[in-house]
Amino acid sequence: MTHFGGPAAHGMLIQKMYDLLDEDQARQLMIRMIESRIKMKQHRIEAMQYKIETYKMAREMLEKGIKK
Repeated sequence: MTHFGGPAAHGMLIQKMYDLLDEDQARQLMIRMIESRIKMKQHRIEAMQYKIETYKMAREMLEKGIKK
């Protein structure tokens, strides 16, 4: 649903594409979309792991400063 009350344009575009593709092309497109989503989620996980490492490093530095 869009902000203007109509159906989502992206979903309509994807549906129109699937209607025009044969079965093999539709399967390839679906696989590509799934792989894209997997990569996106993996990137998000890597970014969160980097943040966690940074926070742990900052915590250790602060703890060392307090112990002095």
